[in-house]
Amino acid sequence: MEKKKSKKKWIIIAAIAVVLGGGGYYGYTYFAGKDAATEETPMEKPSFPTAAVELGEVKKVIFSSGTVEAKAREEVKPEISGKVQRLLVKEGQTVKKGDVLFTVDSADAQLEMQKQELSILRAKKELDELKNKKDSIHSDKAGKVKEILVKDGDTVTPDSVVAKLTNTDYLKITGKFSAYEAEQFRVGQKVKIFITASLYYVDGVVTAIDLVGKKEAGLGGVHSVEVLVKKPGAIYVGDMGEVQFTDAKGTLFASQTATPFELPDEMEVLAGTHGKIAKVNFEKDDEVKAGQLLFKMDMTSSDLELQEKELSLKESLLTMEQKKREIAKKQVEAPINGVITKVNVKEGESPGSGEPAVIIMDTTSVYFVAAVDEIDIPSIKLGQSVDVYVTAFGNKPFKGKVTELPKEGTKEDKTVRFAVKIELSDTTDMKHGMTGDCDIYVEQKENVKRLPIHAVEFLEEGKGSVMVKDPSTEEPTSKEVTVGVEGTDFVEIIDGLKEGDEVLLMNGEGM
Repeated sequence: MEKKKSKKKWIIIAAIAVVLGGGGYYGYTYFAGKDAATEETPMEKPSFPTAAVELGEVKKVIFSSGTVEAKAREEVKPEISGKVQRLLVKEGQTVKKGDVLFTVDSADAQLEMQKQELSILRAKKELDELKNKKDSIHSDKAGKVKEILVKDGDTVTPDSVVAKLTNTDYLKITGKFSAYEAEQFRVGQKVKIFITASLYYVDGVVTAIDLVGKKEAGLGGVHSVEVLVKKPGAIYVGDMGEVQFTDAKGTLFASQTATPFELPDEMEVLAGTHGKIAKVNFEKDDEVKAGQLLFKMDMTSSDLELQEKELSLKESLLTMEQKKREIAKKQVEAPINGVITKVNVKEGESPGSGEPAVIIMDTTSVYFVAAVDEIDIPSIKLGQSVDVYVTAFGNKPFKGKVTELPKEGTKEDKTVRFAVKIELSDTTDMKHGMTGDCDIYVEQKENVKRLPIHAVEFLEEGKGSVMVKDPSTEEPTSKEVTVGVEGTDFVEIIDGLKEGDEVLLMNGEGM
């Protein structure tokens, strides 16, 4: 706050006249009583000190208290939660930017990342399913519909069995062979089937070979060889036949007993896509061909689902990247060069959420922070000159300048103060936390007309009055002047007086 000026306390001219008049009357009665012939002694007029208008410097100063603070101060907090594994610094230790201060156990972060990886895999799978979603299901086989396993509105996956077919163009017969004989067959091999009732042969193709075998009553250990025969008009389910094969050496291999012809195994039709069945386009016992349309799929929400899944995948990928960065921050490093002034963590403990784990200060250079009153802050500008007086160094002034103005203030009791940073030219031996005060020169003029501050009575903004001698009576009289900068010791006189003019110091100040 600006230092208080010593204002002039005027002696009213009328009061002077009363004093002078009273003295004259007293003298008159006194001396008249003594001797009318005696000549009256004249009164000596009072004298006042004076001050002359001179050219010089006028400074307007705002006074403020403050503290010395380190230019760089960092409160270090780990960016991931967990217990401190290793503490590598102690209070008073000097560190460089990038030095590891302590390490944090990141087991929880690792677990979260693994969960996120699974989430990403799931999201990718769901997205692929949507992208590969088909608008219809077609049969990949030909045959007679034996069973329909889904209906309109049912939800299917690619592995869902939607229908079962029977191939009515073929019959199946299973021959019984020994282990050695079974090893002579190959899947896809052409064989003969002897029809025992008709005494003729038909061609067949081996479709399956049981090399494990099983025990059967009356036959011992047997191995089944399944053969598919294209159905001729003269063969029916239940007719008996023998599976035979002659190798390159002419050796005949024949099944141990005749077995009946059967319908081929059921064929399963898989959905091959995800989604909801919109319409079934066939019925039981229908004959279907390979490639025939069986089901129409509901595609009404596919585009919206695709957008949602793509967004979900992006969010999961961003979260994963964040987790990776968190794990990379397991090592907590010094953000600046400096000295460790505070350590609030221990190995095996988790840092508290309300306080920094480590505090680092760059004590090689400091600045002065002045707590400026809200009334004065509008006058403070960057670059203004400052004289700083640190308590530890007595009345020695340290030159500085304003380098930073705050955006907001701090309430203290009933006032608001603003922390103004002042760069000092000499900070030798200054320590963080020292106290002091400063004079901030908010306005400064050189080689201007000036008078001592107590020689002027301030009337209003830009106007004041001084006491001068009346040229005719040499009595004190008031004169109005135009003032400029109001400094701590002097005030600028803009108009009303010229250099060398003298004014009376009616209150005796300056004597």
